[in-house]
Amino acid sequence: MQTIVLFKTDLPTVDLFSRELAEGFKEEGYDIFWFDITDSINAMSSLYQYMESHTIAAMVGFNSNVFGIKTPSGASVWETLGIPTINILVDNPFWYHKILTSAPANGAILCIDRNHMNFVQRFYPHIGITGFLPHGGSFYKPGKPNTSVEKDDRPYKPIKDRSIPVIYTGSFYADYASTQKPDFSNVGFDAEKINKNVIDYLIANPNKTIEEVIEEQLHSNNINLSEDQLLLYISANSYIERIVSSYYREKTLKSVAESGAPLAIYGRGWESCDWIKRDNVDYRGMVSPEKVLEEIADSKILLNSMPWFKDGSHERIFNAMLMGSVLATETNPYIYETLPEQSYISFSLSNLDKLGNDIIEALKDEDKLQSIADSAYGFASKGQTWADRAKEICHDLLPAFN
Repeated sequence: MQTIVLFKTDLPTVDLFSRELAEGFKEEGYDIFWFDITDSINAMSSLYQYMESHTIAAMVGFNSNVFGIKTPSGASVWETLGIPTINILVDNPFWYHKILTSAPANGAILCIDRNHMNFVQRFYPHIGITGFLPHGGSFYKPGKPNTSVEKDDRPYKPIKDRSIPVIYTGSFYADYASTQKPDFSNVGFDAEKINKNVIDYLIANPNKTIEEVIEEQLHSNNINLSEDQLLLYISANSYIERIVSSYYREKTLKSVAESGAPLAIYGRGWESCDWIKRDNVDYRGMVSPEKVLEEIADSKILLNSMPWFKDGSHERIFNAMLMGSVLATETNPYIYETLPEQSYISFSLSNLDKLGNDIIEALKDEDKLQSIADSAYGFASKGQTWADRAKEICHDLLPAFN
């Protein structure tokens, strides 16, 4: 029996993803070796010992810098050991330039957005395999039994019995992002002006990706960079993503808050918003990912804004569906192509002024909300979990390493 190496980290969310992946790999007949990044020296020693009697099929991590570990001679440890690596990037790849530059030749990069995949393929051609793997959702049994007598086979609490009308789970980074500007003194052109134009254009055109608008603005100002220079510029200015996504994240929640809809918010950074102290807004701060799932399971509507993913997924989408909450989300081509029309409520970033009233109206018809939630669960429970993603890796990717 072969083994998949997964990582224990100090990041609760990706550790939850890894535990869910493990269940899928086990169902496919693989053993699991847990590599503890927080104690990497002992973990490496344990792995060497384990390999004396076991065969490693691959190592799988999220946004992992472990795959860049080198031997004293500068060679990749994992290439030397003959262990294929699979790094799943659940954020935009321009945040991970160093990781991607040092990616092993015998590895793969999987992206949760098709634009991200195209970015990696264009700027990191040395990476042998780059693919698209959407986020998965998490099944979590929060200990709140289904008390419905009308549909006992429903594995989640019915909409009418849920205590949280609308929930949002995510942080607000605008204040932090504004402090992350790089030093423009040695750039050779007015980068401050270029970036302001990029931000203004993205806010006016929220369907565009950050990398394409940066490139367009450079060209329109007759600034011609090589591919390597362009990559470095995009990566150095990743803070732009935080600014524009925070702009629309705040605008989305403000629309709902000012409509009077009861709104519970989990995450950090929202205390700076002027509407956060409204009577209908319950700001609950940071909690564990397991607690977030528990609260989603008691929510009628989950409000989702994407972190500037323009052709991909987010775990909130499938978590809502699997926990029986109605997903209300901005959309993109992947969402349109993948999610059944009757399984979610959509909204547009270009028309957020009406979102709050739309949510108020949706809450008035709990039968319709229940129908949407049931349809969504039926869809997501048959192929959209992290365990399902593990099976996709087994069937579609692992054979490429043999």
